[in-house]
Amino acid sequence: MVQSGMGVSDRHWGPIQPAEAAAVLGRPVEIVSQHLRWLFAVARCRFDGRELILKRQPPMGRTPEQVRWQHRLTNHLADSGVPAARARGLRQRDGLWYEVLDVASGADTYAGVDTWEPFFSDAHVDAAGRMLARLHRAGEGFEPRRPQPQAGFVVQIELCRLSPVAAAEVMRDARPAVAEYLDGRRWRDRLDAAYRDVFARLGPRLGDLERRPLHGDWQTNNLFFADDEVSGIIDFHQADFGPRLLDLAVAIERNCFFWNRISAGEVEAFDLRAAGLLVAAYHGESPLSDAERALLPDVLEVCQFEYGISFLDYYWGIERDREKAAWAWETFVLGHAEWWQTPPGRRARAALESLCTGLPKS
Repeated sequence: MVQSGMGVSDRHWGPIQPAEAAAVLGRPVEIVSQHLRWLFAVARCRFDGRELILKRQPPMGRTPEQVRWQHRLTNHLADSGVPAARARGLRQRDGLWYEVLDVASGADTYAGVDTWEPFFSDAHVDAAGRMLARLHRAGEGFEPRRPQPQAGFVVQIELCRLSPVAAAEVMRDARPAVAEYLDGRRWRDRLDAAYRDVFARLGPRLGDLERRPLHGDWQTNNLFFADDEVSGIIDFHQADFGPRLLDLAVAIERNCFFWNRISAGEVEAFDLRAAGLLVAAYHGESPLSDAERALLPDVLEVCQFEYGISFLDYYWGIERDREKAAWAWETFVLGHAEWWQTPPGRRARAALESLCTGLPKS
């Protein structure tokens, strides 16, 4: 892998200021706290004795309806007893979008923790696995059941039905910034070598997997806790529709494989015991089918393909940051996939296969 990773200090967007929040909300507000993420900025605002969250982000080629679909999903889950922080609206100002959201319940235990870092306790791992299963069950009746368009960040694997190169070309043709970045580069052979075998295994069996609305980013800092239970869920801006197994694979990828450390040379920086706890907790709440148990290692290997190319689109198309764009393509899309073909990656895969085989039958 050519680069280490993106970290807490790698932030493009400045904090939301009081005057900005007031202009968006149409009233003076007090900024209680500010928070910066990779892709957006957040402010907790207070006015008239109440508080809400304002989240600023670029449109990134999306339509407002894509965000409203995510808002309707969030509120459907909240209505169904899942502790999703409700969405209250979408505002637009100076070419940027602002989501208006409720404050999540419970403690922001993982504030300041970044992607690819572990949970603090086994109890949190267990609670996260059980809650993800509850979310998928609650989302079963949500309509419309459709994947997000190829704009913004997508959490999908349907392109695995194609060859890796053909799949990347679909995304390139839908995303001008990706086309611009790849133009003139010799990228096809390496991409094909990284993904050819797993695409060939997974693509023909995608139809065997149950579809559900997906959170899309089930990681530590999107969950709030109270008494070791998940009490609040935030950041549905990557919510999508697809195999529920993809959401579980993303949860393992985000919380049990520490990719910034792996990329920096610590090639065995993963926690398969935590992965086992997470899968067992999910399975105990909502049993995985035979197909899902068999295909989890493959879905884990490909879960960053479409999502990683989305990151390339963002870093080159929005931030125009050559170093970050190179990280998205060389490390996130290619390097992570290539790691699975190394001895540590093969050992991790074998352990995951054994873990899935050992799950109790439903």
